Amino acid sequence: MGKGKVLRLMTAAGLSALCIVAMAGADTYSGRVMIELLDEIEFAHHFRLLEDFTFIDASGKRWIARKGGIVDDEAVPRDLVGVPGLPYIAEYRKAALLHGYFCRTRTEPWQHVHRVLFDASLAEGLTETQAKGLYAVVYAGSWRWEMQASSCYRSCHASSSSLVWKPAATAVELEPVLQWISREAPDLDAIDRRLDQVVKRPGPHLFAQRP
Repeated sequence: MGKGKVLRLMTAAGLSALCIVAMAGADTYSGRVMIELLDEIEFAHHFRLLEDFTFIDASGKRWIARKGGIVDDEAVPRDLVGVPGLPYIAEYRKAALLHGYFCRTRTEPWQHVHRVLFDASLAEGLTETQAKGLYAVVYAGSWRWEMQASSCYRSCHASSSSLVWKPAATAVELEPVLQWISREAPDLDAIDRRLDQVVKRPGPHLFAQRP
């Protein structure tokens, strides 16, 4: 075999390997999702992670849910589970556990945590329309928080140890948004803008917090 042919084969093999690495690094889970049900009264419907598990999003960022973390699989607030068109929890349970972990640790901005729920639920098998509908309801009604380094803390809440709340969203407000998502297939930025207009009481400066 000539030297040029060997070089071409090596180059092709190298490119193939790079493609495999790129595919493996986009929107994938690694590690087993092992949980222990906590049946104490104060931990009703909650679980403890028995092993680390990781989700790698499309940008290559690693989201690691650490062993020992307390999680739940209720990504959708209980008062919004009746919104028509939402997928069943069994269809995106790993994504919900990942989301629940970061809603508790709050090491990332809430906007990023809700976005990773979208990516992780797609990786778990939801259609894009299902994942966008799920994202919309979670964005509208799930936990939000201020990071300690934010200007909100420095200017308004310097004496607070934490600032966590839920917007006051209703199923009636959200149903037309999900219908619009199904009909128009907007991107996530457009969904955010629509919800920012729909949810009238989004933050602690506008209404009493619901801790």
